[in-house]
Amino acid sequence: MILVMKLTDKRFWKFEAMILLCGVILLCQMLVALLCYGAEFESCNVAVLILLLPALCLYFAISGVPTWLVYKGNSWLRLAGWLYLFSAVLLIIPLLFLFDWNPVTANMRPENITADEGKYITDNEFIIMICAGWATLLIIPVLITSYLTKRWIVKKMPDITKEIYNMITG
Repeated sequence: MILVMKLTDKRFWKFEAMILLCGVILLCQMLVALLCYGAEFESCNVAVLILLLPALCLYFAISGVPTWLVYKGNSWLRLAGWLYLFSAVLLIIPLLFLFDWNPVTANMRPENITADEGKYITDNEFIIMICAGWATLLIIPVLITSYLTKRWIVKKMPDITKEIYNMITG
């Protein structure tokens, strides 16, 4: 009998709790980055940050399902890799629909901005910056939660190679 990571497994719900921790760590990381750059928090900004926590937790909960199904219980770095891949893809794929694929209109400046103005960012450059920043911010929370998940949930995975060997050799 080969072990399969199922969604009905109790360890899956522990894993999802750890993934929610990933969302909290990412929010804290964003807050520290904002404070380091001297951001002032007004009532509107605080409301956005409060609403960002459930959105991040939902985002990681959704990306945690395929991660759990693909993960075989080997190493925590493999878990981090799968979680990073699915988390990055979950944001980057929808943003690709906002990307302007038409080469004629992709880098056009509005008419009210002169050609010598160097501080204009096109929509495509902005989407690329969001994707690159998101991919960079994901690294630390994903590594932390993957390591803690491996230590807490997947302590001892049974060695199924002996079981398979015994099934083959009879």
